[in-house]
Amino acid sequence: MMVTSRLVPSLWAVLTLFCLIADPVQSQVVDYVACDHTTTSCQCDPDADVCEFNLQVSYLRTFTRYRVTPEGEIDDLDGYIYTINDSGMIEPFQSDQTCDLPGCTEAATVDGKTFRPYFSFNGHIAGPTLIVTADQTIIVNVKSTLRAHGITIHWHGMFLRNTPWMDGTGYISQCPINPGTSFRYIFRAAPSGTHFYHGHIQGETADGLLGALVIRERDNDDADYFDLPDQHTIVLQDWWRQPFLSMFALQHSIFETFYPQDVSELPQVSRDRYNGSIGPDNTDLASIPFFSGLINGMGRHRDVPFATSRLASFEVQGGNRYRFRLVGAQTVYAFNFSIAGHKLTVIATDSFFIQPVEQVDYIIIHTGEKYDFVLDADQPMGNYRILAETLEIDDSGSPPYASLNNIAEAILHYTGAVTPVGPNYADANSETPTCTPANPCRAFNCPFMDFHESYNTICTRVSDLRLLNPTPADELPTSDTDDDVLQTFLNFGYEGDGIPDNINGRNFQFPPSPLQTQSDSFDIDPLLCPSEPYTCGDGCKCLHMLSLPFNRVVRLVLVNIGRETHPIHLHGHSFFVVATGYGEYDSATGFLVRSTNTLTCRPDENDFNTVDEQMCTTVNWRTGLEPDTTVDAFTPRKDTVIVPGGGYVAIQFISDNPGYWFMHCHIEPHLMEGMAMVVNIAQERQSPPPTSLSTCGNFNLSVSEFTEREQFVFNSAGPEPIYCNCIDRTELGVAIAFAVLGFLVLVVLPYTACVVACCKLRFGRRNKAYTPDPLSAPLTANE
Repeated sequence: MMVTSRLVPSLWAVLTLFCLIADPVQSQVVDYVACDHTTTSCQCDPDADVCEFNLQVSYLRTFTRYRVTPEGEIDDLDGYIYTINDSGMIEPFQSDQTCDLPGCTEAATVDGKTFRPYFSFNGHIAGPTLIVTADQTIIVNVKSTLRAHGITIHWHGMFLRNTPWMDGTGYISQCPINPGTSFRYIFRAAPSGTHFYHGHIQGETADGLLGALVIRERDNDDADYFDLPDQHTIVLQDWWRQPFLSMFALQHSIFETFYPQDVSELPQVSRDRYNGSIGPDNTDLASIPFFSGLINGMGRHRDVPFATSRLASFEVQGGNRYRFRLVGAQTVYAFNFSIAGHKLTVIATDSFFIQPVEQVDYIIIHTGEKYDFVLDADQPMGNYRILAETLEIDDSGSPPYASLNNIAEAILHYTGAVTPVGPNYADANSETPTCTPANPCRAFNCPFMDFHESYNTICTRVSDLRLLNPTPADELPTSDTDDDVLQTFLNFGYEGDGIPDNINGRNFQFPPSPLQTQSDSFDIDPLLCPSEPYTCGDGCKCLHMLSLPFNRVVRLVLVNIGRETHPIHLHGHSFFVVATGYGEYDSATGFLVRSTNTLTCRPDENDFNTVDEQMCTTVNWRTGLEPDTTVDAFTPRKDTVIVPGGGYVAIQFISDNPGYWFMHCHIEPHLMEGMAMVVNIAQERQSPPPTSLSTCGNFNLSVSEFTEREQFVFNSAGPEPIYCNCIDRTELGVAIAFAVLGFLVLVVLPYTACVVACCKLRFGRRNKAYTPDPLSAPLTANE
């Protein structure tokens, strides 16, 4: 009995161990993170193995609260309009139409002006900040309650090794998530650092479908600053007066006018066309005029007074140091970010720690980029203005050029200072740096060589950065000789009116089905871009793809022979920035006048590039001017890099992450026009997708099959339906013709031939009886 009592627990332990080995997931600790309309950040227990979040995607309207059902779903049919009063407080637009918190969502007041629809995650714009710890397994259950529009969610900055079908890129890695359906994303939290998630079917991010993703390091306990990502994550947006697809369509209409008017009003023909804006180096910034800027979903349009606006507020305790995370989730514009009265220390870019760059006055951040900085709360207790300003200038004067004052703003609030609300926003310290020759300002991440000397501003460029921690040797993209490097030149060109954005003259066309999951369901060859130079010199639409073998050192030279700046993002990878080149600038104006002399656009070495070079589709180094592309353990790493107008950036990486990876300009209109391509790495080694993944694609049906289905008759005798064996009229006519012909050949003609033969035989015999053959008849006496 005692032996049995001891044996049973032992057997149970063995069986339990066997089950855990057979299914290791059962042994993992799962944290089901509370994440709903009441939470602006959702943080997973760092000791958990798996972090599970729920995100509901809805299409809502600004200045509106929506009822939340007992099951936690936002009811988009039960909305109540709210407004901001002169005290900066939210109040119902109609006193008898109210929706009280927490049973309702909070109204999204955005810029205090626009009353328009937007996409939301859990009712928020921007979506909640998801906070996990390095190497945890992340589960995000995305449920679409949209009534139209398919969506996908891209996890910007994630490596997704062996799971490229979790990248969230529409028609590249997955089919869209259709209205009323859900999709479970599962991926590893790597690399650690500051990232974000956003929609990846055209226009979704611009209309609010975005949020921050923070992966905390496990070995950063000795940091000399407070790291509170739930309180100090800053998400930047540019915001539009109507849904972005409408703006995009308006941009490509014959008017191309965006002057203030009712959105349904026909533009006046007498108005001038909008010709875009330029930056300090005279490169084109945008073909859509700035409307508003948001920080964490809040802001103030220039027409709105402070009193009736709501701004994001970030609290700090005087005397402490804090890590802030800055996410560039804009659609079009780069921002020049600063905090009044404070110098910043930049410590990381795109999730990789760098050797600190101190005494920074401005961080220039483009869409798709992320930067971490440390703020010393060393100023007198009070409120300080946080400012993100576009790089647009008024070029009617001379340098330093006046700013157009297109901004996003928020408040840095010291504990103990007056609580920042609408009426006192204007009282916040708005001190801007004084830049002098003796005490110049410092701008971080300049998208050009330098500011004009009159700005008294020193540039720190990405090429100047060095990593804080050395890259492991097995991650370095180095080779014994340069001949072993797979080098490709890609010109991200914008060649002017009538020619859409492209890469090497190829205008990207999405395939009918996702490459990662259904590449065998359609014939890809007719869709691919031709490889011959100049074939698409007039701008062609095709599936632009670069196929790479496994585990090779790859160098992509990202070229920009044109007048715009392009932030280029490569999915599923980080890369090393090994060389950067700039064009030639006018010393009097600071303006770009000529593209880099390091590259040539034509096989003729005597050719020299101008900024207005048309369709630079065959790029190469000019002989003798090849840059140094040495990679070492401290070479900076990024996943999104600004390619300067008239210049280039050379990046290197190892092709060790098999998958179809999207690479594109992160400016939304440029992507929508076709400035994108697919980098196909080691197709033969790519992990097969789960069999349960949804499928999509083209559908074709023949008339005969349609007609057959149309004649369906329910078979009550069994499970098999009965189909009338009917064919369409054309096929019926052909069948009848063949039947008649067969009858003639097989029946009528043989019968006729038989009748003729028989008649000849019969009548032939009769003739011989009455008409003897004169040659064979006997002679008579008279003859």
